[in-house]
Amino acid sequence: MKYIDFKRYKFSTIFKNINFRRYKYISFYVAGFVVFIGFIYLNIPMFFSYDKSKIEDLIYKGFNIKCSIQGKVKYSFLPTPRIKFNDFIIKDFFDNNKILGKVKNAEIKISFYNLYDESKFDYTKIILKNAKINFDLRKLNKYKKYSKKEFNSKPISLTRGEINFIEGKKNIAIIKNANFKFNSSKNSDRAILKGEFLGDKIHISLENKKKDNNSSKIFIIKLLDLKLFTKVNIFDSSSDKNSISGNVLFRNEKNRLSAIFDYKDDRIIIKKANLKNFFTNGKFNGEIRILPYFNFDLNMDLKKINFNKLYSFLVGLDEKNKRNLFKINNKINGQLNLSGDKIYSKYSLIDSFESRLKFVNGNILFDQLLLDLGKLGAADITGIIKNEKKFTHFIFENNIFLDNLKRLYNKFGIYNKPNISSNLFISGNLDLVNLNIHLYEISNNQKLKNEDVAYIEKEFNNLILEDGYASLFNFLKLKEFIRLVLIETN
Repeated sequence: MKYIDFKRYKFSTIFKNINFRRYKYISFYVAGFVVFIGFIYLNIPMFFSYDKSKIEDLIYKGFNIKCSIQGKVKYSFLPTPRIKFNDFIIKDFFDNNKILGKVKNAEIKISFYNLYDESKFDYTKIILKNAKINFDLRKLNKYKKYSKKEFNSKPISLTRGEINFIEGKKNIAIIKNANFKFNSSKNSDRAILKGEFLGDKIHISLENKKKDNNSSKIFIIKLLDLKLFTKVNIFDSSSDKNSISGNVLFRNEKNRLSAIFDYKDDRIIIKKANLKNFFTNGKFNGEIRILPYFNFDLNMDLKKINFNKLYSFLVGLDEKNKRNLFKINNKINGQLNLSGDKIYSKYSLIDSFESRLKFVNGNILFDQLLLDLGKLGAADITGIIKNEKKFTHFIFENNIFLDNLKRLYNKFGIYNKPNISSNLFISGNLDLVNLNIHLYEISNNQKLKNEDVAYIEKEFNNLILEDGYASLFNFLKLKEFIRLVLIETN
């Protein structure tokens, strides 16, 4: 190269002697050739004869899905290389004879590499369309163990699906128009589910972080129309290998709940929790059992209750919500020890309360409800709220103990000071749907006559229940009722 004298060559003269017009279409020829070769390459898999059993095995290896392809199998290179098939059956994880889901149309995306050799296909993603999936809640523990030990999948996508939660042959809940995405990487797994649940738009996400020393799962649920947000962070317990620990945040507009918990043997042990909304705040702890049946045993201490705001909330409910205010799902069973340390209201009739409630098959049992009436005395209520399809009744017995009759007279503006007993017993039945009361018995030192009980019942319905909840919790209405009854029955 050192003997070549580049100065002797005039490159401008060389380029002038080249006729570029003869080669002006060469770029188009090259591009067309590349496209032609690419088209042939992408179409090579069309000439393969696909064995369904081999594809099923590859799906199991790549996506951990046991399946059966009932329909036709074909190849398509648009929009990207993929194998398409219909009537796709997803088998149960634990029993191949049972069906977990049915899919009308399915596609498996294939890598662009090695399209010339069917045995070297690399499946990169599976797409399930118009699927119907059934999850049996009785197998929840098995699903959990399977996903923890065996489930390792490439990306999965489900569109326009339907996810049913069942208990044997009984339907429990359904997510319609479901869209699901699952992606896995070295550091984390992430799943996102969107759909319609109970007439609302639901958004669920799960992130599983795979860090060796601090693995955790973050679970988020959003109900968009209800503006409900739930976030659960779960991590391995430092003290017990067989349990997990975590924290949860629940938020709905001005309602907020946060808790620290442990989970072991299908039991959620709430160690510390805080509750706050627009009319109260407090703390609670206890235990919630998930399987084999949902059950709970909770202790809740409300530090303060703003009764004025609670009253406004009750009055502002529409008729449907008022009628269903005490309707409880018959699957919610358990015990709640509930207390309120301080009740703030305009007229300060009840200072605090303690209660022991049981929820049994849709009914609410009041084993004990103690009302502190301050200097007036106290009240003790027991009973049951019975829920049926067409009615909700509160059957009760009430003992009232008066410590200071003089204060009672002053509180309710009674100036003739009738001679009444300091102990009073009342039993009856309050219709919580139509808000109408029927009194069985009223007694102090002795039982009141039937005509007196009927008169008190009539006046209670006419005055206290005249405007539903608006008058039921109105102190001025109560004051008018007590004055009238004491004057007429003495």
